[in-house]
Amino acid sequence: MYKGIDVSEHQGTINWKKVKAAGCRFAILRAMKQNGKADIQFLANARGCQENGIPYEVYRYTYALLPTEALEEAKQVVQLLQSQGNRQCRIWWDVEDKSLEKLGREVLTGLIRTAENTILGAGYDFGIYTDQAFYQAGHFDASAFDCPFWIARYPISRKFTFAENPPSEEYKPRISHPLFAWQYTSKGSISGISTPVDLDVCYMPFWKTKTEYYLEEVFHGSSISAALESIGADGSYHYREEIAAANQILDYKGTSAQNMRMLELLRTGKLIKP
Repeated sequence: MYKGIDVSEHQGTINWKKVKAAGCRFAILRAMKQNGKADIQFLANARGCQENGIPYEVYRYTYALLPTEALEEAKQVVQLLQSQGNRQCRIWWDVEDKSLEKLGREVLTGLIRTAENTILGAGYDFGIYTDQAFYQAGHFDASAFDCPFWIARYPISRKFTFAENPPSEEYKPRISHPLFAWQYTSKGSISGISTPVDLDVCYMPFWKTKTEYYLEEVFHGSSISAALESIGADGSYHYREEIAAANQILDYKGTSAQNMRMLELLRTGKLIKP
């Protein structure tokens, strides 16, 4: 589990050095506004992430009601990223506006597909962001997509500091797809940002550009914790959570089956480093 934030011009000018120091592992940046112009803070936010070593992806809130509009919205994001020399990034398609509900399941699914095809065709990755209620209502056919899903669900209404743990696993969104990320509050706070900010946890680290493995096949101990420590790695529960996410062992709770799976991957030299 990796903790991060998603931001737009509504967060004003961000001190990304402080955000990094607070432990932020990733950021999702709003790329475009409804009028087709770049988010006022997008360039500054992208530069701040790059300068401070914070991996980032972008999102586009869609208002498209027609295929031509979905195509144009997608092209605008692609052109923005290309103009900045960013040739490899995931574009999250934010599907939640009330106006989309009246379109019907088949039409909205088609509009999302138009955006997906445009984005993938330009060489960028694609993902869908929505809230759990919108997903569960079936306003679009989620089963038609095998892309990552980032889901918002706010089970607790109080404010959260970034240093706090997110709500317990029992509150995590339940969807029929592997959960890529969970936006768990819009009332977050973190050093470097003066306004409330969305807080997220990511279960699959998108920023890893090269897969590295624990290649040691000789280790000591019958538990994954002891085995990791015997080869000089961190065997703590928190670090095992990160290893589990990197190896797509979802909903890690330290169960015997999950730990044995990691131990077997380590034994065969196939355990991916987080």
